[in-house]
Amino acid sequence: MELSQSKLNATAYFLTLMGVTLPLVSIALSQSFLALSIATFGWEQIRTQRFRLSFPPILWPLLLFMTATLIAWLWSPEPEIGLPPLNKFWLFAIIVLVANLFDRQRIMQAYQTLFVLGVLASLQVIGQFLIVWRISTETRLTGFMGHWMTLSGGLMLACVVGAGYFLFAMPKWRLLWLAGLAIMVAALSLSLTRSIWIATLAGVLVLLLMRHLHWKTFAAAGLALSALLVLAPGAIQRRIESIWDINEPSNYARLAIWKAGVKMVKDHPWVGVGPQRVAKVFYDYHPYPEDRNRSGFYPVHMHNNLLQFAAERGIPCALLWLWLMLKLGWDHWCKFRAAATEDGEQGIPAIGFTAVVTLFLAGLFEFNFGDSEVLMVFLFLVSAPYAVSSSAEK
Repeated sequence: MELSQSKLNATAYFLTLMGVTLPLVSIALSQSFLALSIATFGWEQIRTQRFRLSFPPILWPLLLFMTATLIAWLWSPEPEIGLPPLNKFWLFAIIVLVANLFDRQRIMQAYQTLFVLGVLASLQVIGQFLIVWRISTETRLTGFMGHWMTLSGGLMLACVVGAGYFLFAMPKWRLLWLAGLAIMVAALSLSLTRSIWIATLAGVLVLLLMRHLHWKTFAAAGLALSALLVLAPGAIQRRIESIWDINEPSNYARLAIWKAGVKMVKDHPWVGVGPQRVAKVFYDYHPYPEDRNRSGFYPVHMHNNLLQFAAERGIPCALLWLWLMLKLGWDHWCKFRAAATEDGEQGIPAIGFTAVVTLFLAGLFEFNFGDSEVLMVFLFLVSAPYAVSSSAEK
């Protein structure tokens, strides 16, 4: 009987491992594994008759955020088109699975798998570049993904994992690990995604400071960044310079979209315009319909997590999401401060904290919390520190 239960547990763990790492390669495969892991874990609970699940102390902000989303959907004038955000609710099962199936060793195995898949996805991007031999904002590289933002968002989190593991766990094959990080940095550079560049650099700096809080860390980071800027190809340097150009197509588009979003929030402060209706009502709030044909103008969402939730689902929903993010960040920071410095115990909460920082920073310019591939990896990274505490208590 115990052997059978052990096999069920190991199977549920393996399926969950595939579910939270394969988004870097295939969303269809990852969600198939996730569905199987939920079924296997549920069957294990029935067989053992335990029904005592560990859940991280984020239950209230998460439940209230989901409730606010449901209310916005029910209040929407077109609920029939607003189901996609509700359909993402099942992905939050990752929190339960990780908290109950993972321990320190399994988390480390998942980090290694994420890193390897991140390198594989990066090699696919580099391969695409070698085929077309040019990059531009009109012909963006997407790797295994259907969109460059999805690709770069996943690689950003994989970089956080790789850098955090290297700094705190000190892998045996350090040169090989550094080579993998260099490959991911190259792929991220080729993606031409500026918000991800900023967030990834900030995340790596945060990890460095959490590991070595010293002025030399700032100096080394500054020198490395300067060298990258000098050695970067012309296309990347021009993309960096475009950050400050308000007439650059995507810069103009974001400013215009944000202005329209603020108007939506003013008109619908409590429940928003309705899930999935931002794009449909956008030109009711944007004064220039001719922008429909403007380069870089994609008003499918607000290109900002907080503004997206406020415009689509109302200010209360946006504040509840912010509460959830702050709670995650605070919990992981406290766990990091309380963890022993020996044996790399600080690594898991450090990676969880940095995942919150990077997703939030990148989410100032993109609705990355609504991207299933990015969300699935993120939910694993922020659930892992709670899993360590849960397994220690058991």
